[in-house]
Amino acid sequence: MHSTKKTLKQRQFRVLRALVATAFITNGIFPFITPALADGTAAGTSISNTATAEYEDPNVPGTKIPATSNTVTVTVAEVTGINAVADGISDNTAGTIQIGDVLTYNFKVTNIGNDPTTFNIPTTVTLAESVAGAGTVGTIEYSIDGGQNWISSATTPVTSTIPIYNPAQNIPSTTVPVGTILIRVPVTINPAATPGTTINVQLGNTPDPDTQNQPSNVTTATEELSTKDLPDSDTNDVDGSPLGGEKEASANQTATVGAKDYALATLLKTRSNHNNNSTPSNVTDDTVTYGLSLNVATTAPAGTNITPVALQGINGINIDGNANPSTPYILISDAIPKDTELNAAPTPPNANWEAVYTIEPADQNVSGYKDANKALWKRFDLGGTLQGGDALSQVTRIGFINKATLTSVAPGTSVTGFSVTVKVKLTATAPLSIANIAQLFGGTNTPNTPGTLPVYEESGDNNPSNYEPGTGFPGTDSNSDGVPDTIDETAVDDGYIDNPATPETGTETTNNGNDGAGPLGEANQFTIDTAALLNGPSGQPAAVGPTNNNDDFTNKSSAVPANTAPGSTIDPASVAFTNTVRNDGSAASNITLLPTRPALNTDLPNNTTVKITDFNNAANTATYTYDQASGTFTRTAGTADVVINVPAGVTNTANYTVAVDLPAGTQLSTDIERGYPVPITAFIDSGTVGLDANDIQNTTINRVYTGFLKLVKFSRILDASGNALPAPRSGQSDFATTPNVDADISNDVPRNPQPGEIIEYQIRYKNIASETNTAPATNNVILNVSGLTITEDGTGTNGNWALDQDANGIIDTSNVANSAVDSVPASATITYFSGSPATSSAGAATTGTTQATDVTKYENSITVQIAPGVERTFTFRRKVN
Repeated sequence: MHSTKKTLKQRQFRVLRALVATAFITNGIFPFITPALADGTAAGTSISNTATAEYEDPNVPGTKIPATSNTVTVTVAEVTGINAVADGISDNTAGTIQIGDVLTYNFKVTNIGNDPTTFNIPTTVTLAESVAGAGTVGTIEYSIDGGQNWISSATTPVTSTIPIYNPAQNIPSTTVPVGTILIRVPVTINPAATPGTTINVQLGNTPDPDTQNQPSNVTTATEELSTKDLPDSDTNDVDGSPLGGEKEASANQTATVGAKDYALATLLKTRSNHNNNSTPSNVTDDTVTYGLSLNVATTAPAGTNITPVALQGINGINIDGNANPSTPYILISDAIPKDTELNAAPTPPNANWEAVYTIEPADQNVSGYKDANKALWKRFDLGGTLQGGDALSQVTRIGFINKATLTSVAPGTSVTGFSVTVKVKLTATAPLSIANIAQLFGGTNTPNTPGTLPVYEESGDNNPSNYEPGTGFPGTDSNSDGVPDTIDETAVDDGYIDNPATPETGTETTNNGNDGAGPLGEANQFTIDTAALLNGPSGQPAAVGPTNNNDDFTNKSSAVPANTAPGSTIDPASVAFTNTVRNDGSAASNITLLPTRPALNTDLPNNTTVKITDFNNAANTATYTYDQASGTFTRTAGTADVVINVPAGVTNTANYTVAVDLPAGTQLSTDIERGYPVPITAFIDSGTVGLDANDIQNTTINRVYTGFLKLVKFSRILDASGNALPAPRSGQSDFATTPNVDADISNDVPRNPQPGEIIEYQIRYKNIASETNTAPATNNVILNVSGLTITEDGTGTNGNWALDQDANGIIDTSNVANSAVDSVPASATITYFSGSPATSSAGAATTGTTQATDVTKYENSITVQIAPGVERTFTFRRKVN
């Protein structure tokens, strides 16, 4: 009988409130409606929204490229809800985590439903340890008064005592207004734990860890953190089972035992200039300049558990005969390459550094040689002269050391400007290969690592301190904590390359990009010949890319079918490019054109076809198919590579075309935020068949984008005044995609607006083409977004926010006056429409309760080009009726 009376009252109240609400809305008033009896737009109504856009590549005017955002859906409903968040780990010693410490893993649990409920508090938790037996769990406790008093979950479970309210509800004054409870899990660190051991505590046992508000799926009741609906006899409870059933949640936190402090230094070497002194037929007067830079990292390689700290000096570096100075030194050493000699004394990058040199042999195959850290180094005299009659031709290594004013290089610091110029010896002949690596010697000295831990680094890759995935850092590691105690002298390379054409250390992937792979360092390799050529975008063979003239580029986009949703794959049409080669040598040359491996095999889809054609001779053509596994292109049987004879001289050029056909199943560039590069290498054969290191060569990149304007749709819920919701529903006021399509957004809990509240939609639109003509890059073909119009239509196909889905005579949401805005309003024009179809003119302040009187479509037209990498936003608000 009680249930019947309550149901009747609720029905009467709903009828009355619907009438009152209609009267309010008609007069532009949006009253707050208590969530305990959410009504108006029917519970369970799904309000969805998808943004669409059209834009152009200004290089191909008149050709429209459509773009479609993800679909954002919100649901008006009465549901149970639970949210668990990690609230930090405290250590009873307040220091680094060590054996015997008691760690307290703190959590906050909140009712985010719209109905009071009780909670099932776990009496046990899942403990994940990287070392078995590293931790022991104590008694789990909870607090309902903000941490003033704590109750054992084993003796007094919340389920049987306290109803937990959503703080946004009207909580009866006779009830303790509990909305959030605190839970703490103590863990004792056992002797089995070693430095770097991780101990993870998961509160709750959802199928997927650290997830919120999931349908309850009881597997182990003692570990479950979940809602428990109040009985219908409770006057504060809505009759019946909650929509979607009970919910459970989990959260986890991880602690790491024992800090391991280590300096993570990366030494980068780049060939910044080659000067042939206007004599391309003679190599003996050429000079080559190398630039060095030192980076000290703030983040450690994954899985090392290292705390990055400052790079410091080490004792034992012998400067002017003093091997044990009071000021330890950081030493950067660069061996003079084979067949070259020092051109001039180098200039240090700033007043904290000074240049030194050594004349002791750098080649270990020569009698009397010394490794760089054992050599006798000398300072330059005033004016950059060498000591005691030493000659530039005698210098075997150039070094840079820190002065007493610089005691360490802090994490996050980059030191650039180290420069060394060498000249080719008179005895050298072309073709001449030059190759070398640079080395760094330093140390780490902190309270957590008494003594000085050595740091040894070689150039050629981006791994710090010679770290190699799967192998670790070089050197002896007596306590097996993952960082070396001493330098393994047998692992220290002499830094001198005996075989420049095929360096014994291996080479960088692009020969000037510090992108090598393998243990220790990789040589920077360069070949000088008397012939020369350039290969680049149409009419720009001398174009320079972001690094050098081997990564200049032409970017184009394929067509994308209309309404292609994010996450889809397509079969792009072939995209055509025109490139230009130029012969800078002293005689006419046959220039061969080949597609070559991108930086990573996976940069290009398997079975991509590339067709190269001589612009002036269509019969001179070849087609290649890409094998991703091997990173190779296979030419169609029965055809030959395209070879073009080009006369010598900078005014003599030849054009060729490249058609790139990506296969079916290709991902959208807007999903992976990059294009698909096809490097085309032009080369003059040195005598051996095919492309090899001795050939004069130059590469340009033809890059296909499958769309380059990314639309990502977000929503959040605000109160009737446009303010963020209070806890525990505060997370609903964070922008999120639902379902989540953006890895940067972690709060993807479904949004559940209630009548009177506001849904704020935001479209983040970005030109994901990252390549620009920013110096040193010049004369590349970039992708700008032009003629962009973003459309938001709520009348059906791509959104239903302007429909009356529950047929009560009132559309589900109404425009919030003057809420539509672009993040750069000066270059955006927003147009408003009403009706269905939305073709009637409306204004920014138009708001009503029918399609005829409200805004049902927004169009945002951008009057400027959107440059690569630029992101803007378009935002508008709708109030739930």
